[in-house]
Amino acid sequence: MNIFAEAARLEEQNRSFALAEIVECRGSTPRHTARMLIREEGSIVGTIGGGMVERKVIDEALEALREKVSRMFHGRMARGGGDAVGSDCGGAMSVWISVHCQRPRLLLIGGGHVNCAIAHAAAQLDFDICVGDIYYGSLNPDNFPASVRLVHGTSFREVVDAMAIQPQDFVLIATNNQDREALDRLIVQPVAWLGLLASRRKVQVFLRQMRENGVPEADIGRLRAPIGYDIGAETPNEIAISVLAEILQVKNGASGGLMTHLREGE
Repeated sequence: MNIFAEAARLEEQNRSFALAEIVECRGSTPRHTARMLIREEGSIVGTIGGGMVERKVIDEALEALREKVSRMFHGRMARGGGDAVGSDCGGAMSVWISVHCQRPRLLLIGGGHVNCAIAHAAAQLDFDICVGDIYYGSLNPDNFPASVRLVHGTSFREVVDAMAIQPQDFVLIATNNQDREALDRLIVQPVAWLGLLASRRKVQVFLRQMRENGVPEADIGRLRAPIGYDIGAETPNEIAISVLAEILQVKNGASGGLMTHLREGE
């Protein structure tokens, strides 16, 4: 199997992997130039020579994938001393391990005008996007970027379940008139960001109803609503910019606010 073909396949499936490439060799080593792909479960494509050094590189690659940080590995083909890998060849090699992590997932519940605009804008920001709705007319592929996955269900509960939501996902609810159904399913699921596109009045009604139904405050506190930055947004494209600014702030761990204000406080 070709390493780069497999890398392309994993990238298309939004699965993490690492690439290990020998960048320097001294003395006797199993290989002098080679590449190897390491999948997140530890299986490989290609080889950098086998033996103990390869095992060490695989372990380093898996740790790098967990930390989501690329790194350099230095190994000496010896049984003792610094960087020893436990073999007797006598040489040394340096291997660059580059980490290719999953793109952040943005799950849009509802395929209306605003979520359509958000999908188009987010596609330029390297998000893995999925849009779900109960109306086939709202999931016309011509209305969305080609990379967007479309999910149909007979109910929004079914749509949410089909998306297989993970704790690292960003989720936005913006349905025509069934926000509460989707919210009830999502409010108890930990995610990186949960937003609801709604007026202040609607948000207050939903918050009161959830508290009356015994939803824990810790779960309610995860909800972002109303969402977005106050930029006077009215059109779907303007709202998309406002909402994505908030999502990027959370994704990037930024403090938010105007850059001019940050400069004035230096």
